[in-house]
Amino acid sequence: MTDGDELIVVRQSRPGAGRDVLELPAGTLEPGETPLAAADRELAEECGLSVASWIELGSFWAAPAYSTERVTVLAGVCTGIAHARPDSDEDIAVERLSPELALERLEDATSKAALALWLLHT
Repeated sequence: MTDGDELIVVRQSRPGAGRDVLELPAGTLEPGETPLAAADRELAEECGLSVASWIELGSFWAAPAYSTERVTVLAGVCTGIAHARPDSDEDIAVERLSPELALERLEDATSKAALALWLLHT
């Protein structure tokens, strides 16, 4: 998601890394939830932001050797503030990052793959 000329990113603790990691906002589908509804919910919970509409950029398997997780990448432009309570185990800091620095600074493979799909569409 973008706000003006910047990408919205989040910094949050990740046990596997043993520290905070810079990522694109993301989340998991709740039972019966569509990817668009999940994107709205996750963006509100993690960033306190909303978008008017999403564009689906594509999808990919996260780690098909051992996981059934399929990642759907959506893009949107910030249109306002949304109110939602983050999950109790999340400690998230919202940051903004220029697209030129994103590939270098994003730290997880899912964010880098999603960024690549976004760059193909811009």
